[in-house]
Amino acid sequence: MRLLLLLFLFSGNLSAQIIQNVELEVVGKPSWQNIIPIGKNGLMLFVKTDQAKAKAVMFDIDLQKKWETEVFLDVERAPTAFTFDQQQITFLFRETSGMYYQVLIFDLLTGSFKNKGFEIRDFFEDQSYVFLKNKVMLAGATKEGAGFYTYDFLSEEGKMIQLEIKGKVALQEMDYEEKTGKIHSIWSVKEMAYSNAKKKKGEYIKDAFLNVSVFDTFANILESTKISQKSGKFPMTARSVVLSNKSSAIVGTYQAKTGERGLFYLPDYKENSTNITFKSFTDLLQGQPEISQEDLQKLLKEYSFLMHEPIFNNQSLTLGGVFYKPEFKTVSQQIYNPYDNFSPNRTSGFGRSNTRSQTIFSGYNYSVGFIANVQINSGSFFSNRIDLKQMSPQIRQPLSFNNAGSAAYCVRGNLATKNFNIGTKPILYKLSDEEQTVSNQSFLPSFQEVKFWYDNYFIANGSKNKLEVLKLPNGEKTVSKKRKKQQIPTFTQVRKTIYLTKIASGTYSQN
Repeated sequence: MRLLLLLFLFSGNLSAQIIQNVELEVVGKPSWQNIIPIGKNGLMLFVKTDQAKAKAVMFDIDLQKKWETEVFLDVERAPTAFTFDQQQITFLFRETSGMYYQVLIFDLLTGSFKNKGFEIRDFFEDQSYVFLKNKVMLAGATKEGAGFYTYDFLSEEGKMIQLEIKGKVALQEMDYEEKTGKIHSIWSVKEMAYSNAKKKKGEYIKDAFLNVSVFDTFANILESTKISQKSGKFPMTARSVVLSNKSSAIVGTYQAKTGERGLFYLPDYKENSTNITFKSFTDLLQGQPEISQEDLQKLLKEYSFLMHEPIFNNQSLTLGGVFYKPEFKTVSQQIYNPYDNFSPNRTSGFGRSNTRSQTIFSGYNYSVGFIANVQINSGSFFSNRIDLKQMSPQIRQPLSFNNAGSAAYCVRGNLATKNFNIGTKPILYKLSDEEQTVSNQSFLPSFQEVKFWYDNYFIANGSKNKLEVLKLPNGEKTVSKKRKKQQIPTFTQVRKTIYLTKIASGTYSQN
């Protein structure tokens, strides 16, 4: 792979370096691709290669291929969730209707897999799950509120379990602790009410809060904590992070009655669930160069926020994320109508061509992001804004950071690294010299996602597409009545190249 390295600042001691690059080619009708870092156990790439096929590839920490497995997968969408441990990794898929579910279970050592399926007849919006040997526990929303659906693959029995969490719920986090058999969860809850209760009209949000609960594997509740609004600022989404004293901090987004949005953090929710600190996006996005009020207001109004997993190290909490929105473009197409013989614009022959405009999805525009650092003991807070101007066909995280104070992020299809602790300028890695645009983004090699892997290593994920028109094998020639020429049947396929790039940034690992 041709990988270009541009140094915005070069010193005697390079703070970032490329470790390995890997290229894989997929031919057919590929759509989504996922990379799953599994720490020092390696990395898994899962990609939809065709309409009914997918491929799983396992790499070690040096990006050497350990195994490759092709599976039959007759679903269009990417997996709704995945889980892994030391032995296996599982993926959950569902049909568009959400009634039929498929679970793929891969052995991490050999690549052998099992395919299990089940159906749900009740109304249920699954949002995450845990896999327990021969049983799966789906968590999500019922008509009343939060619930679990458990399915035992041995007895082939399913069971819906309604929880005491009522309202419109969105599961934020769900982790299974194998040693204790406990399931840790965070739910975003909206309690709804009506201005006309009898006719159930004029629905509005009465209250919004977070529910942090612990369950056993039979869905019995063991612990529960409510994190409520403070000063008219309502917590909306959340993630947990373990601190040095083994307590758990809660980090998430909030929205105020005034319309203000931002991040909050709660150092120890069990000790004091009201000790919340709020930071508005307006404050978090300040920096150099200055962002205009017009651009800031447009960003906060039109863009959604994708939060990164928070990390804790050396008594400091690092958090951040990016702002994104879907982009669309209008394309024109000539449509020939052979029966339109009475057009006033027709000069000869029969029929005419009409121009038809169509609006199509062109990708997600990631405009800007930020990384913030909170000193838990002192409460001191600072943030750094990162301008991205990045496009991606899927909702992916184009920004990541590690415990060494380094950040890696995708910018205009390139990959950049920067260490905010020592104030270095970014180092840029490029897959192509050509500038990325909306029209050529699919056909240029470009980075679209980056994740923290282990120690000080990041893994970046990119791709490019090439359309190929091929002749059908042994196809018979057909005759067009209009052109009176022989035509050979053809079909179009996509040749997709996937790029995986491992980089190190910050203090080098001793391993």
